[in-house]
Amino acid sequence: MNISYRTKKNIARTFLYATLLVIAFLFILPFLMMVLSSFKFNKDVLAIPVKIFPPEWNWGSYKSAFTYADYDFAKYFLNSFIVVIFAVAICVFLSATAGYGFAKYNFKGNGLLFAVVLSTIMIPFEAILVPLFLLVRSFNLQNTYAGLIIPQALTAFGVFMMRQFFYSMPRELIESARIDGANEYLVFVKISFPMARTAVLALIIFHAQFVWNMLVWPLIVISKPTMRTLPQAIALFSGVYYTPYPEQLAISVVSCLPLLILYLFLSKYFVQGIAMTGLKG
Repeated sequence: MNISYRTKKNIARTFLYATLLVIAFLFILPFLMMVLSSFKFNKDVLAIPVKIFPPEWNWGSYKSAFTYADYDFAKYFLNSFIVVIFAVAICVFLSATAGYGFAKYNFKGNGLLFAVVLSTIMIPFEAILVPLFLLVRSFNLQNTYAGLIIPQALTAFGVFMMRQFFYSMPRELIESARIDGANEYLVFVKISFPMARTAVLALIIFHAQFVWNMLVWPLIVISKPTMRTLPQAIALFSGVYYTPYPEQLAISVVSCLPLLILYLFLSKYFVQGIAMTGLKG
């Protein structure tokens, strides 16, 4: 029995969609379990056998999470927002300028210096925690926003990503602007950077997610309760005799919402940015 090309194509497409749905479900399942468990009572969260849906719905976990003991989650949200905003802004500025320099200026040692910067991606953050902490402590930046922001304000990946975009940008545009009398500052601000909007927005999503979820560094550099970031506060969230899991899960759900909203608004630019910063050059 001969199967037509159209039938084969439909079968392949159905199989592909089914596979993607299964993978998507596996990725979203932990988040759904977290949401449903946040509406359980404490005794039901760790109950065996595990029940996906709450036997009794606990509608007060979200409200009580923000008023539990001496945990000021409104303050922790504010701390995280401040750190993310400034860290991402500095990262975008430094990554864009460094990436533009590596892509468009042929100075001596360009390739070697870029290789050195790129090689730092291979170093795990945990490997530099001790020297980084000693450096921050020597500048008296413990328990400060600067101590949280500066070490997270630049990544080699951001430089690499912006360099890849600027490398693919036609050099004729820059040359024509120079012929018209524009200096290097105007060329970057008026021409190059606006053209890199999609790459910049993709970098914002990447780095905002990295900084927002950072736990290890705040645990090391912050000891004052009022300076805690949200992941740090969630990790330390516990009662006197037991851990209030519904409240902890409720805060975890709320902490996911800012990044989810950011991605929903910028998802189109995120995909375009990834596509336009492919491995070229």
